[in-house]
Amino acid sequence: MTSGPLVDARAAFLELGGRDATGVAAAIEQLSSIEAFKVMAAASLAARPQWAGLVDDLFDRPLLKTARAGLRNAFASTFTGDTLYRNAFFSFADAVLLWHYGYTQQRTGSQRLDTVYEAMLRLLMAGEDFLTAGAVVEPDVEYFHRLRKVRLTRDNAYPLLRRAGRLLGTVEAEVTSEKLHPVRGSILTSYGIFSAQVIAMSRARRESRSHIDRRDILIGLRTYTTLLETPPAALRI
Repeated sequence: MTSGPLVDARAAFLELGGRDATGVAAAIEQLSSIEAFKVMAAASLAARPQWAGLVDDLFDRPLLKTARAGLRNAFASTFTGDTLYRNAFFSFADAVLLWHYGYTQQRTGSQRLDTVYEAMLRLLMAGEDFLTAGAVVEPDVEYFHRLRKVRLTRDNAYPLLRRAGRLLGTVEAEVTSEKLHPVRGSILTSYGIFSAQVIAMSRARRESRSHIDRRDILIGLRTYTTLLETPPAALRI
């Protein structure tokens, strides 16, 4: 039986997303049937080191170092009008780490970090084609300078993303039985929404657009749910 909060969250999401959003809504709701998602939801309630493990080597790799150089912190971004700040991008990195943990419960090992890094790179540079993408080019600092300027406000894109967060958070709350914070949601929900935002913005950037639209958001969300449906071994590194 579907709960009242889930019905309300789905209706709010579809109100803005329209018919094209029905498949995405279904994919988000079906996450609760994936065992790895249940592990992720439970793990995200604990302190980050308990599931992230040893990650210094990951954050010293080129993509993360370039992102650190090319993105500003949240405070500085409010003055420059940047729509993507450093911690939001690092939440995307943590989302991929948590995905890997959900399937493997691994907290150490270089192969784990190789898989996480490759998944991040493909999601950023190939988007919805990440499962079939071959070798992708490492972005440079200028890529992030341009990415941080992609606008979020056209075509109700950002409100749709927020409503997706409400739906994802409701699904997560049904898995964990934890009360969802009315403003900030949960760590896992935040990771998912930031990931969809990054994927949507990078898609607009690949098409040389200055803004994202609702289609970008829906593709970003569906790409994220596809990641959660996919065991790391299927990535074929």
